[in-house]
Amino acid sequence: MPAVQRRQFLGLLGTAGLAGALPWPAMAAAPALRIGLKSLPGAINPLTVNDLVARQVLGSMYESLTTVDPQGRILPGLATAWEGSEDARRWRLTIRDNVTFHTGRPLTAADVKRSFEAALAGDGANFAVLALSKVRGFRELRAKTATGLSGITVVDDRTLEVVCDEPCAVFPFARLNIVDVEAAEKAGPNWFRTMSAGTGPYRLLQSNDGIRMDVEANPGWRGGAVPFERVSFLATGIGNDGITLFNDSQIDFTFVDTDALRGVMDDPGFKRWLSSVPRMQMRVVALDPRRVKAFADLRVRRAMSLLIDRPAMAERFFRGVAAVHKGIVPPALLSNEKLEPLAYDPMLAKRLLEEAGYPEGRGIDPFQVAVVPEYRREFVYYVSQWNNAGIPAKLVVSPRQEFISRSRRRDYDSFLFGWTATYPDPMNFLDELFSSRSRFNPVGWSNAKFDDLIEQAMAIPDPGRRAEVYKDAECLVMNDLPVIPLVVPDYVALRGNVLSENFITPFGGLNFG
Repeated sequence: MPAVQRRQFLGLLGTAGLAGALPWPAMAAAPALRIGLKSLPGAINPLTVNDLVARQVLGSMYESLTTVDPQGRILPGLATAWEGSEDARRWRLTIRDNVTFHTGRPLTAADVKRSFEAALAGDGANFAVLALSKVRGFRELRAKTATGLSGITVVDDRTLEVVCDEPCAVFPFARLNIVDVEAAEKAGPNWFRTMSAGTGPYRLLQSNDGIRMDVEANPGWRGGAVPFERVSFLATGIGNDGITLFNDSQIDFTFVDTDALRGVMDDPGFKRWLSSVPRMQMRVVALDPRRVKAFADLRVRRAMSLLIDRPAMAERFFRGVAAVHKGIVPPALLSNEKLEPLAYDPMLAKRLLEEAGYPEGRGIDPFQVAVVPEYRREFVYYVSQWNNAGIPAKLVVSPRQEFISRSRRRDYDSFLFGWTATYPDPMNFLDELFSSRSRFNPVGWSNAKFDDLIEQAMAIPDPGRRAEVYKDAECLVMNDLPVIPLVVPDYVALRGNVLSENFITPFGGLNFG
């Protein structure tokens, strides 16, 4: 019998045979799940992870101190409780009992401390560097003048005390993979290629760097039975490749790239399989004034922003599965009534360019706007809008790895910059992207008043009071526009009926529990 594609299968079954998927707890464990991802990192070390795709894969094997539900609320993870001092400089963490690593060793508070230290032992930037930068002893450990974090004390097997040099109201919420470092060190520097040493619902079965990774159910997981006996992560490539594999029943899940979104949304044959969730993400064009003199003028930046019709892009290009944010913090994390909506006003943009001394864009040095291939079509619109106003922008498409490397070095005139929350607090966007000392600041923007507000917020443990300070800080960013905010598309995916509605999280993760 010839193979039947999914869309053909839809027609053969008709609506009567397509009952909704049962929730996982009501299903027996299925043999396997095949997840298609655009690319897989060549090596995925849970201690040095610094990109979203690696985090998606590692989420099946590793847990952190806290976790979040589909609505972004913070829940206990490997820590069952956390208590901060009034100035948010000291934290006391209670570590969950009766948790076992994939290696067979029981989890203790000492393992948490060693995971933190091992994550900082290398030289590169990663998520742990952001999360632990305020812990006492961080600078010495990074400078290799110390081997441990002096600010972390193991009180007993279940209790950890953390002292920070500065207030850090969000310390317990950062995503930090907890690893059996003792077992990893015994296995050698490339241990993560052949074994997993986490506590998550799945454990590593085999890995072919950059091509495929297979994990199997962890029978000792603290959360009980998992929905699949085995999960395979497969590199599919960008564009329509993942869609083709899904359509041919070779994978059970794939994200839909931005440039492929309209084709999928407009095809009724895919309607049954579509799933989406709003992103906890900031998405902007970063403009580097060191490379293009005109970018230093606020009037030029405002003009470029005014030339983008965001509501039209959300509705027409993204087919309604996108959001227009007023600021740089997702509204689900911070509803900021102090911000005005981002306007579309070509006539005002023209006047601002004239006031800045660049009438109809004349005098602005030609510059490049760099993106990865899957965003080419979207950026054709932005660049054409700027070109129509005389702004000499040119779109340049770079291979993904080259783009990531060069954008981190700020080696482009301007480029697409996206940041997905690793924990549900506005600080993840404000401090880590716009503080003058942040290594992840995309354009090197600096504002002393903003830095002062962030320091104030860091010392306020109460989230309600902290939010009021966040609003003022966000207003400073938007009044100066160091970046040009864009439309934020939802996470859109094709998923088989074996998967639940909440398989995708707003943080770009995958719900394996």
